[in-house]
Amino acid sequence: MGALLAYSLYSGIFLLAAYLLYKWAMAGEKQAVLNRAVLLGAYALSLCAWPLSLIRWPEGSAGAGAFDFGLEAVAAGDSDPSTSPLWHILPVAVFTVGFVAIVVWTAVVAVRLVVLVRSGRHIDCGEFTLVLHRQGRVAPFSWGRYVVMGEADYEAAGSIIAAHELAHIRCRHSLDLMLAQAVCVLMWYNPAAWLMREELKSVHEYQADASVLASGIDARTYQMLLIKKAVGTRFQSLANSLNHSKLKKRITMMYKEKNSGLRRMRGLVLAMAPVLAVAVVNIPAVASAMESMRAASFEVPVVAPVEARAVSEDKVSENSVSIETATENMPDSHAEFKGGQTAMISYLVNAIKYPEAAQNVGVEGTVVVGFTVNADGTLSDFKVVKSVSPELDAEALRVIKAMPAWSPAIVDGKTVACSYVLPVSFKLQGDEKKPNKIE
Repeated sequence: MGALLAYSLYSGIFLLAAYLLYKWAMAGEKQAVLNRAVLLGAYALSLCAWPLSLIRWPEGSAGAGAFDFGLEAVAAGDSDPSTSPLWHILPVAVFTVGFVAIVVWTAVVAVRLVVLVRSGRHIDCGEFTLVLHRQGRVAPFSWGRYVVMGEADYEAAGSIIAAHELAHIRCRHSLDLMLAQAVCVLMWYNPAAWLMREELKSVHEYQADASVLASGIDARTYQMLLIKKAVGTRFQSLANSLNHSKLKKRITMMYKEKNSGLRRMRGLVLAMAPVLAVAVVNIPAVASAMESMRAASFEVPVVAPVEARAVSEDKVSENSVSIETATENMPDSHAEFKGGQTAMISYLVNAIKYPEAAQNVGVEGTVVVGFTVNADGTLSDFKVVKSVSPELDAEALRVIKAMPAWSPAIVDGKTVACSYVLPVSFKLQGDEKKPNKIE
C-alpha cells in the first residue's frame, strides 16, 4: 500500500498543477469540447507521470552521472527491507482508511443507481432506454445508456429532458465520470481530484445544454425547466444529473459568445503544468518522503537487524551481545541512526562524493560495509564485507566512519553492542566522465 500512496502523491502533484492552470486560463471560456479534452489530458498526464519517470533515457540525456545507496541498513539477509518505522507507516495507514472509505461510498452510490435503473418501467427508445418512476424525488439523470426520470417529468417536459440526457449518452460522459471517480478514490485527500471532477461535470453540462439549444428548443423554456428541476437527489460521483448545481454559470454560458481562435491559444499555458510538477517532485525533501512511503509496510520485523557473529568473543560483556543472546533474545529496540532512516539518507546524500578516479574508468557497484554499534552508540570495527574497488571501498568507509553516534540497541532494558551492514551502491549513468549526482 505504501507504493500506491507514493504513486498517488506523485500523480496528485501533476493533477494539482494542471487544475490550477486550467482554472486560471480556461475554466470560464465557452469551448466545452476543448476544455473536456484538456481535462481528460490532465488526468492522463497525472496517471502516467510516474511510469514515464521510470523510463531510462539514452546516454547523453539529463542525469548523466549518478549513484544511489541502500535505503536501509540491515543485517546480511536477516531483515525484511519492507519493514518501516511507525512514522513511515502512519501516513500509509491513514491513506488506506480513506481509500477504503471512498471505495465503499462509491460502491453504495453504484448500488443505488443500479436499483433505480432496474426498479423503473423500461421503454426502449433506440439510442437509449428510458426508465420511468412513479414515485420519489429523483431528478432526471443519465447513466450509461439509461435515462431515468419521474413519470410527472416525462409528461411535463419529456422531450426536452430526453434531448439533454441523450447528449450526455452520445458524448459518453459516463466514462469520463468513472475515470474522475477512480482518481478521487486514488487521491481522496487531494482537493484537486474533487475539484477537477466538478469542472468535468460542468463541461458535460455545457456540452449538453449547447446540444439542446442547437436542436431548436427555445432557450427561455429550457432555462425555466432547469430552474424548476433544481431540486431532487443527485448522483454527483457517477451520473450526469439535469439539475447540476451550477445553474447560474450554465445559463451565463448559453448567452456567451464562442471564443476566437486566439483566445483558445490560452490553453497552451497548461504545458507549464508538467514543468511545475517535475520541479516539485524533484525537491529532495519531497522525493525522500515519497521514497520512504513507497517502502513502508505494515509488516512487523521478526528478525532483529543484529549480526551476532560480527561481535568477537573477546568483546562480549554485560553490555554486548553474544551469538546465543542475539538468537534467543529479541531486542527491545534496534540500533538506529539518530533521526531515523530519513536523517541517515540526508547524511549520506550530503557526505558521499563519487571518487573521480573510479568514475573516470567506469567502476560501479555496491560496497557493503559492516560495523559495530557499541553500547554507548559509538561506531567501531569497520570492515568492507563486499568490495568493489579500492576507491569506492575507501569512500564508503570514510563516510560511515564519520557518522555521528547512533542510538544503541536495547535488550532487557540494557544498551548492548550489535553490528550492522550498510550497502552503498555506486552507479554511473550516461557520460561517465561528468561529475555524478546522487539519486
